[in-house]
Amino acid sequence: MQELHGNGEQVWLLGDSGYPQRPWLMTPILNAEPGSQEEEYTRRHVQARSRIERCFGLLKARWRCLLRHRVLHYHPDMASKITNACCVLHNIAVAARIPPPSDMPVNGLEDNEDHSMQQSTTDGNELIRGRAIRNVLVRRM
Repeated sequence: MQELHGNGEQVWLLGDSGYPQRPWLMTPILNAEPGSQEEEYTRRHVQARSRIERCFGLLKARWRCLLRHRVLHYHPDMASKITNACCVLHNIAVAARIPPPSDMPVNGLEDNEDHSMQQSTTDGNELIRGRAIRNVLVRRM
């Protein structure tokens, strides 16, 4: 995403508040004033992340190789191809009305990973540019 952003693409990763704001990584605005554009941005951000997390949960329920403890031990290019194949096969299963395995609940599959980043590792310029880009997005609300 960093490279895409550097090449002028207007695409962003959505991260939770444990991640530092970056030009290519949008985070929610904590304690946004009720009724403000910042609150609307954060509401939409949270909705989008929630949908993505549910999607991850469904994929992990159907394809156990995607679970945290069953890590794909492949080069990132191959791991991304396997993940993409799991997505395609999942869509085929959904179209064929094949439910996910019943022995594993769909909810609660998130790995509860610690996404916190140490503030000392953040680059001040990236943080400032990230906030400026986020402010542009907020003004579009």
